[in-house]
Amino acid sequence: MKKSYSSYINIVILIFLLSCSSTKKIQMFQESKNDSREIFIPPVPPEITIKPFDNLYVSIKTLDEEVNRIFNPSNIGGSGYSSGTSQNFGDPTSQYINGYRVAQDSTISLPILGKINFGGLSLEEAKEKLRIRAEEFLREPTVEVKFLNYRVNLSGEIRTPGVYYNYEGSLSIYDAISMANGITDFADLRNVVIKRQNDNKISTYNVNLTDNSVFTSDVFYLQSNDIVYIPPDNLKRRRENSDTYGRFLSTISTLIVAVAFFLNL
Repeated sequence: MKKSYSSYINIVILIFLLSCSSTKKIQMFQESKNDSREIFIPPVPPEITIKPFDNLYVSIKTLDEEVNRIFNPSNIGGSGYSSGTSQNFGDPTSQYINGYRVAQDSTISLPILGKINFGGLSLEEAKEKLRIRAEEFLREPTVEVKFLNYRVNLSGEIRTPGVYYNYEGSLSIYDAISMANGITDFADLRNVVIKRQNDNKISTYNVNLTDNSVFTSDVFYLQSNDIVYIPPDNLKRRRENSDTYGRFLSTISTLIVAVAFFLNL
């Protein structure tokens, strides 16, 4: 009897251990004794350059309202420029319609200023080039250039999966996860997969977000159109399998009872 009781206790303990998700799989910034904070300082974000078919937000403003209407027609409306900007660039569809799409030859066409080649330039370099061109025609122009198509796709064990846009010029993987409201309790941060298009091929990166060495990874800063997938841990897989097996066994037991019932008639 004692042996049977002890066996039941061991089974209960085993089930409890299997049902508990290890925090090691969902805890970020785990440090070992050998970790050095200086080694894992994130590098400077890489400069993203403008390429054909990018979609840009371009703004040129002066003290002349008539000139502003020429260069910023989509921003006029509501209670002023800020209201127009929110209305015309507040969602991906509006951004696509009202943004300046870079042509295949890396140029955009602007009223009065004509074509300007932005190919291979960073946002700051593009702003400076635009400012110099605008000063040839306008007095004391204020210019702005931003990306409208810098987006990343987050899926898997994310609380709010989806496509997220970034307008700051750089985005770390941790920032992207925060934008999606964090991870679920079943996330396996040790086996995160990132898909990235490099020229004409898709590269796959596997990163461990529980290890501080991720700060030196090539994918710590995400690029536009990166796909980030956070897989489920083994516990979730076991639960899904157990549900399937449970339904299967329930069906089998029902059939056995039914057969036994009819055999006894």
